[in-house]
Amino acid sequence: MGLEPEFLTIAKILRPRGVKGEVVAEIVTDHPERFAAVTRVRLEAPDGTFVESRLERYWFHRGQIVLKFEGCETIEAASRFKGWWVKIAREEAVPLEEDEYFLFELLGCEVRTESGHRIGIVRDVMETAEVPVLVVEGEEAEEVLIPFARAICPVVDSTAKLILVNPPEGLLDLNRENPSSASSRR
Repeated sequence: MGLEPEFLTIAKILRPRGVKGEVVAEIVTDHPERFAAVTRVRLEAPDGTFVESRLERYWFHRGQIVLKFEGCETIEAASRFKGWWVKIAREEAVPLEEDEYFLFELLGCEVRTESGHRIGIVRDVMETAEVPVLVVEGEEAEEVLIPFARAICPVVDSTAKLILVNPPEGLLDLNRENPSSASSRR
C-alpha cells in the first residue's frame, strides 16, 4: 500500500523538564491511556533520524505528559530531543472502534459526492480543535478543504480508498479562488 506508516506518533517533545533527563511532551493521540502499555518507543527528529529507546516512566501534568526515557539522565541529554516525535510500532496501536480511522488511512482516498461527482484525492489531513479537515487535491490541482465529520463524510471505505461526501451547499467552492479576485486583494 505504501501509505501506512510503520510507526504511529503519540507525542511531540516540547522541552526538557528538571535536571534528571525528563521531557515535557504534547499528547498527539486520541488515546492517552495508551501510555500505560508503552515500553519501547522510537524518538524521531524532524530530519528523520531516530533513536530507539525504552519508556521508564510517565505522568500527566496540566494537559501534557512528562516522559523519562532509558539512558536520558541529564537536562543536556533531554534538550537534544526538543521538537522530536515519540512514536510506537503500529502493531502496538490501540484497536479502533467501528467508524474510527487512523488519519494516515485517509491519505490517497478518492473523494466523490454521493451522486458520483469526483472531487479529488486526499493529500493531507489537518488536525483542528473540532474535527480533522481533509485536504483534497482537485481535478485542476486546486485544493479543496472538507471537514471530516460524519454528516459531511457519511461513507468511508479505507480499504477501497474511497470517501463519499454530502457537502453543504457552497462548501466545495469555498477554497476555489477566482484568480482575478485574488490579485485585486493585494
